[in-house]
Amino acid sequence: MRTLTHESMERGTGVVLVVALHVALIYAFAVGLGVMRLPTFVEPMKAVIIDSSSDRPKVKPEVVKPDLAQPKLEMAEPEIPIDVPSDATPPPDSAVTSSSAPAEVSNLQVERRTEPVYPPASRRAGEEGTTVLRVLVDEHGRPGDVSIVQSSGFPRLDQSAVEAIRRWTFAAARNGSQTVRAYTTVKVSFRLER
Repeated sequence: MRTLTHESMERGTGVVLVVALHVALIYAFAVGLGVMRLPTFVEPMKAVIIDSSSDRPKVKPEVVKPDLAQPKLEMAEPEIPIDVPSDATPPPDSAVTSSSAPAEVSNLQVERRTEPVYPPASRRAGEEGTTVLRVLVDEHGRPGDVSIVQSSGFPRLDQSAVEAIRRWTFAAARNGSQTVRAYTTVKVSFRLER
């Protein structure tokens, strides 16, 4: 067995270097001509964590309140009835002839009133008007028959006025010391505030 000497190792190293140089030149020439491609190295995937709460300022949603104009309801105030002294006798052609036929009284005093509701659809449509109603008030001051004498021109407004008047309480009409049924007239006006 032969031992490797320093000289033989130098020669072996030189041969390896010459062969490596030739391989490198052939490889460079092949890549340059497009015969071979350079190997592509895949970069490792990078993960980036984005903190979304710190990037975007928190915005509160804007609350838009609709501009609803409150209706101004104009109602004719009924006049206070004039009480006739009990010792005075009514004239023979009086409107109050018997307790069975209701008397015609222009305005009875209202003891308790319920404001009519302005219908939202009428408010949106800009409907305004005055409804004139004829109301039969019984002996206890409660409205019985409510009929429309003059329409506001809008059925929703008329219906709202009728429903409100049905909840009113009137001071009952009197024939001497006795309460009687009587008709009265009520105006309900619907006006939008501008």
